[in-house]
Amino acid sequence: MLAPPREDLLWQGRSSFPGTPTSIGDSRAWVRTRLVEQGIEPPADLEVVLSELATNAIRHTRSGTPGGRFALRVLAYPDRVRIEVRDGGPFEDIHPLHPATPALLDEHGRGLLLVEAFSTCWGRLPSRRGVYAEVAR
Repeated sequence: MLAPPREDLLWQGRSSFPGTPTSIGDSRAWVRTRLVEQGIEPPADLEVVLSELATNAIRHTRSGTPGGRFALRVLAYPDRVRIEVRDGGPFEDIHPLHPATPALLDEHGRGLLLVEAFSTCWGRLPSRRGVYAEVAR
């Protein structure tokens, strides 16, 4: 899905981060700081959604390999904030993108369920190298 028309865009920003676990917190802090600097209150669930998308980029794509990176784009609108996490591409030709139903005691596998629950819409970027999600403000 392409980004919505830009006529009501309040702010947009981009950055990239190393494909390491510490970058998940760094990317959350970067988004929060940039939005607040623009006078935009970050939506309550934005950081959860961003954490899940960045974690998936690091765990499931080439972004998490040595020297890998992921890119972050943020678009703030009056009614929502859209985040796009572009990754280094899948390890194989097939890169499933659907929420799983983990077993009750599984420690992993709930990330896309959280993204689905906390965002108004989400999906794969047209490049097939990343995911977007929109969180209501």
